Amino acid sequence: MGGVAQIDTGKQDKVMGGRKLPYVFERASNLQAGAREVFEFHLQPKNIGKVNPSWIRVVSLEGPERVAQGTILKLKVASFGLPQSWEVKVVAVEDFSGNPAKASILDEAVKGPFPFWRHLHEFWQAPDGTTGLVDRVEFLPPGGPAGALLVPVIKAMLKKMFEARHEATKRILES
Repeated sequence: MGGVAQIDTGKQDKVMGGRKLPYVFERASNLQAGAREVFEFHLQPKNIGKVNPSWIRVVSLEGPERVAQGTILKLKVASFGLPQSWEVKVVAVEDFSGNPAKASILDEAVKGPFPFWRHLHEFWQAPDGTTGLVDRVEFLPPGGPAGALLVPVIKAMLKKMFEARHEATKRILES
């Protein structure tokens, strides 16, 4: 069975170039599936609805069948029944390279409930044939300075969401 790691960088109070640094959340898992298969699964936007937890329902999704650098995805989701609209741009897609071989998908919210949201998906090909999967989210909470009070709740929600996503990905790709 694969291991799971979670990183919480703690408080966010630094400023760089007049802009607050984002908060960071990370979730890592090891899957008993080939790295290429895991990467290809994540390149297909239709799979978002397959891995989201039941309390985040994809109502509509506009975009291509496969993402590439520059792709724009428009999503409408119902989170706890509350509607949210997201527009996400895929900033970079890196295919496998290096040793160990690593690939990634980086997307950023152009529109959404957060003033800043960047999501990095990383995939590592391990020598034993398993795949390391890491989701790293950098965000600034909504609500300006008062939004900092929401950070513990946001991180708890991210934890639950990515636990569910990683478990769903395992169920789908390890079967």
